[in-house]
Amino acid sequence: MEDIEFDPQRYEIRPLDHGEVARHLRDGKIIGWARGRWEIGPRALGNRSILAAPFTEETTARLNRIKQRESYRPIAPICLEQEAGRWFGGGLPDPYMLYFSRVESADLCAVTHVDGTARTQTVDPTANPAMGALLTAFGELTGFSVLCNTSLNYSGRGFINRSSDLIAYGELHGLDGYVVNDVFVTPRR
Repeated sequence: MEDIEFDPQRYEIRPLDHGEVARHLRDGKIIGWARGRWEIGPRALGNRSILAAPFTEETTARLNRIKQRESYRPIAPICLEQEAGRWFGGGLPDPYMLYFSRVESADLCAVTHVDGTARTQTVDPTANPAMGALLTAFGELTGFSVLCNTSLNYSGRGFINRSSDLIAYGELHGLDGYVVNDVFVTPRR
């Protein structure tokens, strides 16, 4: 991601605090997450993601509006690898979202497909320390080390890899904040 050029008159810009981001997510905010190297391919794998709490069908609807896709499209969960078996049947490590597993908690409405399954990405905190820290902080607040995770990209186009594109995307689609590398940014209201 290029240097951050958020206008301080329009945005509050502060050092990344995973607990603060987790609180925003818990409170229903939707965050654009752009950390480290870019991503390429058909899935969000924790470097270019739109993240949200996994608890309501309203979250699924809002994420699908942001993504400009059909309302029935499922949202994938991302969770700590060591806790995957607690939330998803089998609990296999799956960093590339290759397998479907049964969702074990009725509380995870936003990531549960109509057949009761989800295609989960598991995160090994040693492989992705920042995402591991966020999932841990969210788990400490809510009891669930699981978030909604969908690709941070324009519909039909590649992932967002420039902060100018991130700002334009967020303003167009109503994101509530951004994590860009080691900075947390929220619009001033």
